[in-house]
Amino acid sequence: MNFLIYSTLELNRKKFFIRVYGLALLWALIFLFFDYFILKDFGNVLLDASDDKIVAVLFFLLIDAPFTETLIFQCFIQAILRHAKGSPTFSIVGSATIFSLCHLGNSTINAIIVLATGLALALTYEYVRMRYGNIYACLSVFISHMLWNISSAVVMPLLFIIFDLK
Repeated sequence: MNFLIYSTLELNRKKFFIRVYGLALLWALIFLFFDYFILKDFGNVLLDASDDKIVAVLFFLLIDAPFTETLIFQCFIQAILRHAKGSPTFSIVGSATIFSLCHLGNSTINAIIVLATGLALALTYEYVRMRYGNIYACLSVFISHMLWNISSAVVMPLLFIIFDLK
């Protein structure tokens, strides 16, 4: 497993982000469609536009959650796990698993999707930390997490509207 992580971390920047986030996106889409078409248990992906709390929800999804979760899961938990075992593999898998378990309250499918997101964010943290340092790693994970949440909160609902899925 360490070889897989190290070989992934040695990719150039363009290939790394395309492969890691491309796989996470593919994972998310597979489970979203599995949940929607097979289980018929898809939660409401569309935010109610008439809701007066939409600004607060978007602030939480796009600023607060990425910032707080980056601090907790990468800057704190992932760093502790890496120092405890001395292994980036252990810290990446461990922080992603804990990240996923914390999202289990939303739904099981959401937690499975978030596992891929957590792995992508943890890999990003290690990749950038090894090359540029902790501050840039935290910043890049925050931005990646924010972009991921934008795609989840804005792009996915738009796809459901475009394809008339309810």
